[in-house]
Amino acid sequence: MENLYLVCLVPPTSIAEDIDEIRNYISEQFKVYESLKRPAHITLYPPVKLSSLEAENRFFKALEVASLNLPFTQVLKNFSSFPEHTFFIDVEKNDGIINLEKQVSKELQPLKLIEKKEKFNPHLTLAFRDIKPVFKEIITEFKGKKFKREFPVTSFSVYKHQDKRWQPYKEFSFKNPDTKPKPLSLFG
Repeated sequence: MENLYLVCLVPPTSIAEDIDEIRNYISEQFKVYESLKRPAHITLYPPVKLSSLEAENRFFKALEVASLNLPFTQVLKNFSSFPEHTFFIDVEKNDGIINLEKQVSKELQPLKLIEKKEKFNPHLTLAFRDIKPVFKEIITEFKGKKFKREFPVTSFSVYKHQDKRWQPYKEFSFKNPDTKPKPLSLFG
């Protein structure tokens, strides 16, 4: 058994539909299709392969702890890119998303699922991998175009790679961090 999981934020359906409209436009105009294989999402933790039920149990238990978080509002604003390989909608950094990513990483770190985690740079990918030949054309097409959406974040998701696609697998609704059990102490 080997399963591939992705921990991410998924915008509400109405915003995901707007994003898909842009992704489909880019795909039709520039003949790039790779990003259409994934749902519109913001990666919180890169995809990880888990090869035992025990590893999966530890993974999901750690994410349960990471869900002790406060809701926040996330803003998606305008377009940007990582030169030559990824075109995306910019995800405004705020304490909410930064703290959520830190919490998820902190809880998963003891499981040693990845060698070294890259610096968190939140973004929502519109095109990547097959974009290189048309990268400059896409940048030119979207230069000066505006986009802004915001949504409340009260949970994060885990997607599972099945049948060559990422499928929703589990959602972790935020729980108030104050409800976290305190360590027992004789003097507390």
